[in-house]
Amino acid sequence: MFKLLRYLSPKDEIIIVTVAAFGYSVVASIWGALTFEPGAPLFFGPDLKFLVLDELLILAVLAGFLRVRGWTFDLIGLGPDIRETFTGLGLAISVEVLARVLWLFVALSSSHVLDAGRTFNPVEGTIDPIVLIVVSVINPIYEELFLCGYLVTALKERLGPWAAINISVGIRLVCHLYQGIVGIIFIVPTGLIFTYWYARRGRLWPLIVAHVLLDFFPLLPYMG
Repeated sequence: MFKLLRYLSPKDEIIIVTVAAFGYSVVASIWGALTFEPGAPLFFGPDLKFLVLDELLILAVLAGFLRVRGWTFDLIGLGPDIRETFTGLGLAISVEVLARVLWLFVALSSSHVLDAGRTFNPVEGTIDPIVLIVVSVINPIYEELFLCGYLVTALKERLGPWAAINISVGIRLVCHLYQGIVGIIFIVPTGLIFTYWYARRGRLWPLIVAHVLLDFFPLLPYMG
């Protein structure tokens, strides 16, 4: 079985990992965008438990698959580092500032967008503190590991850095379409900054740190 996995082509590997990691999210997000109702919650508090379990299961399976295929932490630039932790803090601040400026510009230009912001409802109910911490750690690891660490690294050698960046940002955007225009305005600068930075530097830890901060603090008001 393991020998068979080693003989898969790089193209087959990319398809398997991308579909397994994001196939369901893409379909569910598009459906969510098509059925989106202003003011409706994106999540109910208990939903986040299932999100964590789902991502942990897929993460474990794909980690084993990629290990057999010869992928390592060094190859994707993953390794905790104090200096890179502060770099992650800087990335989080940069993303937040850019997203806020973009939001201000778009919201002031469109009453529709401004109304969408007023009715934006990320979570209905409360989130258990443990679930809040776990989801704010697991989801960033999951998304950045596959969207940047794997996908950009795998595609950059085959298609070039800009194609890798565009594909990664595109998948990230589609996976968050269910959040409506508010989510899109914040996801686009996040994806561009994260993916461009990773394509140039090849270091994953700062992205994970930044994503943890960008997930944790917006969810903090919903902690039960």
